[in-house]
Amino acid sequence: MGKNLVTAALVATALVLGGSIASAEDPCQQPVSTSEGPVIGARDGGACAYKGIPYARPPVGDLRWRAPKPPAVRTQPLPALQFSPECSQVEMFPAYLRIGRHPVRSEDCLYLNIWRPPENGVYPVMVWIHGGSLTSGSGSSSGYEGDLLAAEKDMVLVTFNYRLGALGFLAHPGLAAEDPHHSSGNYGMLDQVQTLKWVRRNIAKFGGDPDNVTIFGESAGGWSVCMHLASPLSTGLFQRAIMQSGGCDMTRTMEQGFSNGEDFAARLGCSGAERIACMRSKSVEQVVGAMPSRKDATGDYFDLNAWEHIWAPHQDGWFLTESPLLSLRIGNYNKVPFIVGSNHDEGKLFAAEYKVSYRRTGKARVVEALTRSLGPERLSVFTKIYPFADYDRPIDAFVDAKGDISLGCKGFEAAEAATAFPSTYYYRFDYAQNLAPHILGAAHGFEIPFIFDSLDHSPYNLLYSKSRRQKARPLVQQMMSYWTNFARSGDPNGPGLIKWPVYEQKQKSRLILDLPAHIETTDNVEKCEFWKTGAPETRP
Repeated sequence: MGKNLVTAALVATALVLGGSIASAEDPCQQPVSTSEGPVIGARDGGACAYKGIPYARPPVGDLRWRAPKPPAVRTQPLPALQFSPECSQVEMFPAYLRIGRHPVRSEDCLYLNIWRPPENGVYPVMVWIHGGSLTSGSGSSSGYEGDLLAAEKDMVLVTFNYRLGALGFLAHPGLAAEDPHHSSGNYGMLDQVQTLKWVRRNIAKFGGDPDNVTIFGESAGGWSVCMHLASPLSTGLFQRAIMQSGGCDMTRTMEQGFSNGEDFAARLGCSGAERIACMRSKSVEQVVGAMPSRKDATGDYFDLNAWEHIWAPHQDGWFLTESPLLSLRIGNYNKVPFIVGSNHDEGKLFAAEYKVSYRRTGKARVVEALTRSLGPERLSVFTKIYPFADYDRPIDAFVDAKGDISLGCKGFEAAEAATAFPSTYYYRFDYAQNLAPHILGAAHGFEIPFIFDSLDHSPYNLLYSKSRRQKARPLVQQMMSYWTNFARSGDPNGPGLIKWPVYEQKQKSRLILDLPAHIETTDNVEKCEFWKTGAPETRP
C-alpha cells in the first residue's frame, strides 16, 4: 500500500473511531457523504480533489455488456486519493499523441474524479467527457486535471471513465434479447448517463449545484454531448452543453450494429446458441485483442471515402430513438443553452499521425486522390472552394477538406440545427502559436489546455515552451472565462471579454478564439454545403 493510501486509511480509521487529527483542520480531508458511503479527499493545489470514486459496479463477468449497475454501499470511508485504471482499450494513437494517461488499464474502470473549491458554497458543476474516438482515453489524462478550474473559477469539476470500443459499443441480437429495453450497443453511453445520475444525487455534498450542471467534451466527448442532447434518458440531468470538435450524426442503426456484432463474435471464436456466454467467458485481453486497430478502421488516408470510426452509439429505441442531428433539427431534444465549435486545423493532427512526412506529398498525388474520391466533375468544384493557391502546399487543401468532412462541418450542422431553440454560441479555435505551426497549427484537441489551464502538462508542454505559454496566457484566461461564465449562467459573456453574440442563421456570426479574439461571419457555408450534398461516406 502506498504512502498516500496508508495516510488516508489512518485518517479514515481515526474518523470512524471519533478521533481528532490534523485532517479535521483541512476541509479536503473531511469525509463527504455519498449515496454509497463517505469519501475522503486531499488537497490538490488550491482545490480539494477526490479521485477514483466508483459510480457503478465493475462491469465484469456477467455484467459485461450490460447496462451499468449502482455501486455497492460501503461501510468504511473511501480514501479517494488515486485515479482508477483507465478502461481497457486498444492503443489507437502513437506515443507522441498520447495525453499523459494513467498507465494501468482494467475492465474494472467505472470511476469518477471531483475537484472543488475548499471553501463552503454552492458552485456550478462542469462534467467533462473525454475524447478518443470512443475507443481510447480516460478521465484521468493529465491535461484534464481540474484543480485550476475549481480554484480559479469557483467550479466543481467532474471527470470520469466510460467503457470503450467493443466493451462499450458492441451491439448483438443476443445482447438485445436479454435486455429489458431490448437495447444493445450503448453501454459506454449508459455509463455516461449513470455518471450524470450519480452527480445529480451526490454533487451537492461536494458544494456543487445539481440544478446547474454543464456537460462538455471534445471529439468523442463532443459527439457524446450531442447524444445526451438527443437522449430521453439524459433529460433533466444537465442544464447546459458544450460540444468541442464533435458531431451529431455518428450513430449506427441496430441492423448495422447486429451485423458488426456477429462479425466480432466470430473474431472471438464464438458461434451458435451459446455465443453470448462464450464472449463473456473470454478474458478482457482476448476481447481487446479482437478489436480492430485504428489502421484497420481507416485504411488509406488519401481516400476520402475511408471510414474513420469503428465503434459508435446505436439508435436502439431506448438511449436514442433517432439520429441526434435529426432530433436537433425537429426540436425533439433536451433544449439547453449550447456552445459548439471546432478548430481551424482539425485535419492536421491526423495527417501527422498517419504520415509524418505528409507535407512532402506532391500535387499530382493530391489530385489523383481527390479524383478517385470525388470524380472529375466534383473535383472542379472542389478546387474552386479549396483553391490550391490559398494554401502553402496542395496537400494542405486536402487535409483541410478532411478536417471539414469529419469535424468542422459537423459543428456547423449542429449550430444550424439548434438555432431555432435556446441560445447557441458558435466558435472556431484559431490559435496556432506553438512550436509546430505549419505541421499542426490549431489542430484537433489543441483548445483543451486553454480551457483547463494545462499548457504546462504533458503532452502540451512539448509544443509550448515557457515563453510561448506566457504569450498564450491572455487567451487561456479568456477561454476559461467564456466556458465558466457559460456554465454559471448560460451566457459566456462577461467583463473584459469581447461580446460573443448568439448564433443566428441570418448573420452566422462566430467567435474566433485567437489573439486577439474577434467576431467573424462564418466562412464555411459553401464548403459544408458541398460536403452535405455529396460528401464521401465517412460515417460508420
